[in-house]
Amino acid sequence: MTRDQFELLAPGGDLDSIKAAIAAGADAIYCGLDRFNARNRATNLTLDNLNGVLSLAHQHNCKIFLTLNVLILESEIPAIIRLLSQLSTTSIDGVIVQDLGLAYILKHHFPHLDVHASTQLNTHNEGQIQFLNQLTASRVNLSRELNINEIKHLAHFGQQHNVQMEVFVHGSYCIGFSGICYISSARNGASGNRGRCSQPCREQYETTKTGNQYPLNMKDNSAFGDLQALADAGVYSLKVEGRIKKSHYVYTVVDNWRKQIDRLCDGEELSQDTTELYTVFNRDFSNAFLQGDYGKSMYIDNPRDHAVKHFSTIYQCQSVEDVQQIKKKLYDDKTAIIENVAQKTQAFDISGTQDKSSSLKGAIDVPHLAPLPQSPEREGVAKLAVLVSSTDDCELAVQEHFDVYFQMPMGLADQWQSLVVLFTQYPNLKPWFPAILIDADFQAAREFLEQIKPKCLITNNSGVGFIAKQLGLNWIAGPQMNTTNSYAFKCLQEEFAASGAFISNELNMKQMRHIKRPHGMRSFYSVYHPNTLLTSRQCLFQQTEGCKKIKVNKGCLKRCNKRTSIINLKDNPYVIQKQRGSHNSIYSEHNVLNTDILSDLPMLLTDILIDLRDIQTETQVSLSKTEIIAMFIALLESPNPMQKAQIHQMIQPTANAQYQKGL
Repeated sequence: MTRDQFELLAPGGDLDSIKAAIAAGADAIYCGLDRFNARNRATNLTLDNLNGVLSLAHQHNCKIFLTLNVLILESEIPAIIRLLSQLSTTSIDGVIVQDLGLAYILKHHFPHLDVHASTQLNTHNEGQIQFLNQLTASRVNLSRELNINEIKHLAHFGQQHNVQMEVFVHGSYCIGFSGICYISSARNGASGNRGRCSQPCREQYETTKTGNQYPLNMKDNSAFGDLQALADAGVYSLKVEGRIKKSHYVYTVVDNWRKQIDRLCDGEELSQDTTELYTVFNRDFSNAFLQGDYGKSMYIDNPRDHAVKHFSTIYQCQSVEDVQQIKKKLYDDKTAIIENVAQKTQAFDISGTQDKSSSLKGAIDVPHLAPLPQSPEREGVAKLAVLVSSTDDCELAVQEHFDVYFQMPMGLADQWQSLVVLFTQYPNLKPWFPAILIDADFQAAREFLEQIKPKCLITNNSGVGFIAKQLGLNWIAGPQMNTTNSYAFKCLQEEFAASGAFISNELNMKQMRHIKRPHGMRSFYSVYHPNTLLTSRQCLFQQTEGCKKIKVNKGCLKRCNKRTSIINLKDNPYVIQKQRGSHNSIYSEHNVLNTDILSDLPMLLTDILIDLRDIQTETQVSLSKTEIIAMFIALLESPNPMQKAQIHQMIQPTANAQYQKGL
């Protein structure tokens, strides 16, 4: 192994952490400015000190990647273009993005800026890599949930397409797949897709049947002992999480990983000593995602620092005095690290490295983006789309005055052939693909589409969108593809031949009213649905309702069908449901019902979706599915207060907080 086969990528949440990462031997640092980045709580950089940071880092052969990894609102397009123009005058080494509209702007107006795909894009299959590669992404940060064999497959595929793989190797785990987690957004408007996650998953809940008070809280990720496997898999960038961690944490973790990489490259035995990693903040460690060992061992019923408990166990403390000695030693050790970092970085002066003549505040050349054409007038009323999950409901597809979509399972590999029979039986039925399709399940999606060639499909997975483009199929970007601006619409149409997209349910009326859909594009919006807050590759029943299995296996995905609820001590209950054939998901207690948008923005939408899948929340419906459909058709034809009131009377209680709060 040679050192140029790896990049050690460190977090830089503030200037002290950036300096600490440089001192510890990071090859690259990812950091954000004071806006447009997914760590709103970090101190972040300003435009004034960016050039100084770049100069200091480059003197130490360290690259700087800027995080612009949030969804962009329509009103922010001029500001983000000006910011990109300012960045073009610097020696920035790359930008990390989530928003498809921003990726489109970078490709067509700032092609010299190196683009990296954020973990918020939730990349876990070949099609997604091809999709992002078409948007000029030179690397993708893979979903944290993948095991080493899945990573190896994608790394080799990436090498064939000149795309590097980046993998998180240390730091926090999320319970849900990134980018499609809306639990914080639905709760208080603090969206993880805007860097404002309030971490409800780390909070205390009513004690569950299994005796847990923190049933969603996971241990931290540490692949320290897996470096050889990551190297063999072909991973290029080893990423440390922690932009809201302190500088002594960043230094300690990066220093340990730097030495471990150097050992591998020098042919030395790898270290198993995790003493220093356990000294700084941790929630205990797990490499279970990497090992494909999803289960009870990944949870810890305490979100706070585990260091004292870890060393109390190691040194077999028997008394309160023994534990106090551990606490004192940890305090002294951390103080020594802080003093060491201060000594190593005291000569790192970014003010002296700034070139006063290259201030980013002055006049700059901003590219002229042609004005977007006004959205074409919609012909007639918006069309109704209906989503179902039961084969009993497929009879609805014989109707022709609304479209019926059928939820495809995440575990598609086991079911696609029987689904071919179902869709052959109901030729008007259209598939709805989930956001998660890993490995063989993604390949099954390709096989299914090649055989059925549906008239139209909706997908929440960009990899399926890429297949649809290859096959010349009409496809719609689903709500979990997070479309929030006109340039995302433009990107989907021009780059991937999409025929429509859902506008994100995270937006409020003011944030979506100026979105323009291109000619030939349909604009969808879900007005009624059980609100999916997150989806997890973990089993969410092991810490709540209880499960006899120690870990998740293939049979769990295929056969398990369960439901329970958990109650956060700060607010309402959440519903946990595992549908047969799909991963675990958490839902809001009440379904979303937004009839306001029909009168607020009467001409924005060409298609309206109602989600009638069999997901049991606390919302009560006193109508059959046929009656619900008839009422919504009547509402679309005449969106008056009486029709609205009748629907709200028949479906209650419901919620609509995200539309009120927005991003």
